[in-house]
Amino acid sequence: MDLTEKTALVTGGAAGIGRGIAIELARGGANVVVADVREEPKLTEERGRGTTVEVLSEAGAEAAFVECDVADEAAVEATVAATVERFGGLDVLVNNAGISVSGSVHELDTEEWEASLDVNLTGVYLTTKHAVSHLRESDAGRILNVASTAAFEGGPAAAGYCATKAGVVNLTRQLAVDYGPDGVTVNALCPGPIYTSMSQGTFDDPERRRVYEEHVLLPYFGEPSDVGQLARFLASDAARYVTGAAIPVDGGWLASR
Repeated sequence: MDLTEKTALVTGGAAGIGRGIAIELARGGANVVVADVREEPKLTEERGRGTTVEVLSEAGAEAAFVECDVADEAAVEATVAATVERFGGLDVLVNNAGISVSGSVHELDTEEWEASLDVNLTGVYLTTKHAVSHLRESDAGRILNVASTAAFEGGPAAAGYCATKAGVVNLTRQLAVDYGPDGVTVNALCPGPIYTSMSQGTFDDPERRRVYEEHVLLPYFGEPSDVGQLARFLASDAARYVTGAAIPVDGGWLASR
């Protein structure tokens, strides 16, 4: 899973799953641009370990941070341009940035619904729109969209999240159809329960943790590195014949539901 001389752009890479993906791509030898609305992780545990770029640089990787709100087309266009200017091209796009706004349809106001759409789905569209010309020029262009097991099932008070992640999965299939002839593969990673600093509160809730323990088939929960290692595989030549797929990283969560 060698990514030497490849350049990857990871949205939402400052913390959590995005940080795990960025680290694993860098371990494969890739240059990594981390795009996020802030460079410092919000939570103390990750902040104490340094920014993602600091972690990558200390490990010997070439890395850079670009401030970017994926719902802002001008910011997205500038981020892609900065990536190409810094490293001379773009080979791997990881659309990871996302938000989760709690609420059933009757509870969500229009602004909250639109915020979910803007970041989780339109953000994927915008970043792909401005990156795809560079990916088509790559010898092995890759688009990795981070969806969720929520794309395949309903969840309590998660109308916006479930709807947008389902949209990401089918957009992934559509992009695979359009860009496969150019040698660009497009796949969705669908995490289930993943333990991060940001999700710690959910895991600490006894009722929610009980549900996780009942439906995760393995005797442990996933971590960002588990999603990152799948991303590294899909970004590499080892996965050159995998496209249009939506792959759970969920410890058997969907299988047991």
